[in-house]
Amino acid sequence: MDAVSWWGEPGRVGWMPGAWFGMAPPASLAGLVVGGWQLEEPGRAPSATPWPGVCQARSSLAWYDSLEVRGMGDGALAGFGGELAGLRAHTPVVEQRARSTYSLVNGPGGLEENALTLARGDSLRGFGVDVTSGDCGEVGGLQLASRHLWGARGNLARGRHQIEASFAQRGASSQLVDLAGQSASGRSGAVAWRWERGGTGWTAAFSRGLDWHESSGGLLAYSNREAQETRLAAGFGQAHDGREVGARVEWTEASVRRSGSGAFSRECRGLWGAVRAELPAAGGRLDLALGAGRHGGVERFDVAPSAEFKVRARGFDAALGLQRVLTPAWADLAVGTEPFLQHAWIGTVRLVTAQPGAWRARASLRAGRVYSRALLERLPIEELWLRRGLSSEFGTYDLALAEGGLEWEGRHAGAGLEGFGLAHRSTTTPEGVARAPGSDPDAGFRAWLGGRITLFRGDLDVGLRGEAAGVGAREAQVVPLRRVPGFVTFALVGQLTLLDNAVIVVRARNLEDCAGAQLWIDSATGSPALAERRSVTMTFVWRLFN
Repeated sequence: MDAVSWWGEPGRVGWMPGAWFGMAPPASLAGLVVGGWQLEEPGRAPSATPWPGVCQARSSLAWYDSLEVRGMGDGALAGFGGELAGLRAHTPVVEQRARSTYSLVNGPGGLEENALTLARGDSLRGFGVDVTSGDCGEVGGLQLASRHLWGARGNLARGRHQIEASFAQRGASSQLVDLAGQSASGRSGAVAWRWERGGTGWTAAFSRGLDWHESSGGLLAYSNREAQETRLAAGFGQAHDGREVGARVEWTEASVRRSGSGAFSRECRGLWGAVRAELPAAGGRLDLALGAGRHGGVERFDVAPSAEFKVRARGFDAALGLQRVLTPAWADLAVGTEPFLQHAWIGTVRLVTAQPGAWRARASLRAGRVYSRALLERLPIEELWLRRGLSSEFGTYDLALAEGGLEWEGRHAGAGLEGFGLAHRSTTTPEGVARAPGSDPDAGFRAWLGGRITLFRGDLDVGLRGEAAGVGAREAQVVPLRRVPGFVTFALVGQLTLLDNAVIVVRARNLEDCAGAQLWIDSATGSPALAERRSVTMTFVWRLFN
């Protein structure tokens, strides 16, 4: 299990079918396949530089101590890489002693994954190493897959100077039941410097990534894709008397080249600058930012403002935000599509319980209008949808995404319910222009109920939980458009925890044993591919100290 698979579980707004056993369809949110959401891993090498990276090679979920779902992107500071929301993975704070975590996953189709992370040090000096590898056989339309990732990271502080560095290498290969397959590898690294004194800080950062994809087999002609991206950034910030101001500038250079079938070659450079101010207002905090820059890939200069107000009142943390999100589509374009800029105005309202307790609740609403929405076919591995390419939707796309959740955690029992609803509307297309499919479900939910007992004076914790999840109907991008019905699925999860260090989780998925239809077509049968049937996975996590 990894962060993307957790976010992509059925019933969640980031649902990504088959991600847990190695599928990698486009990461979408509310109908946006670019500019929707992205995973951040502070301290580790960037995984999506250049976009989209090696999507199947992901960090293990056991490497983090928490995941944060950000209700709003970075707004003006993000420049030409904005998003509606974000998923941020937090690494445990390491003390001077060594700390490591080992995890093992076994599942259907010969699924086996091993992951190990080791870290030692503190805020002044430290290092860490990450290694993971996995293989999977035939399951849910996938015939075989393998992936690996290894990386290193470190930090050093001298006086008022702080330096962080990271590097990672990723690789993956997979083949579908219709024999279409891909092989991919990539590497990326980053270095960041920070200096602080008396509320004043300066920053500088460098990152670079390269990746390589090739695909062939079945009805696919051979094709090879090479991509690279370099980023340089510098910033300044000052805090005084509860107020903060800052500025940031970033330069990027990227290229994508494909040889063989669908050959093309594109390069671009971009420059973005932004200023921000955060200050107290009306009992809360107001964050204002304004950015502007030029992207050579779409040959366009643009401006993006953002604003967010946060306040705590009556036991709730509330936030109200507005941002302009810019996402250029300049490479990996569909036949006949010229480079274009997807841009959107998005407003966000969030409400979350502020105090820890037995009950927790949250609610949010994102709504706005998207211009020149980018479209991708929802194929199961990245090389397939990259080859089909991005296209631009005619007119505008209006969306309203509502989310909510309620959880209760008692001493020996717990329950929860979360769900989302998506309303959307596109401009009526003129005669002869195909309508974009509704590939994202309009609704979804997850519910769970469980209990646990503690034995041997707290040394052993035993838990059992039942889960239900529902996913609404959506449309497959075929001619004519085909409606894929919604479904409800059930799961049973058992967990053993020994001395808070060793954890064994057994999960039985799809108890109803129904193989639902996917959005992509199996070329071997001419029908929608089928999802996985009933399966059992076992996860073992062991935390080691010293």
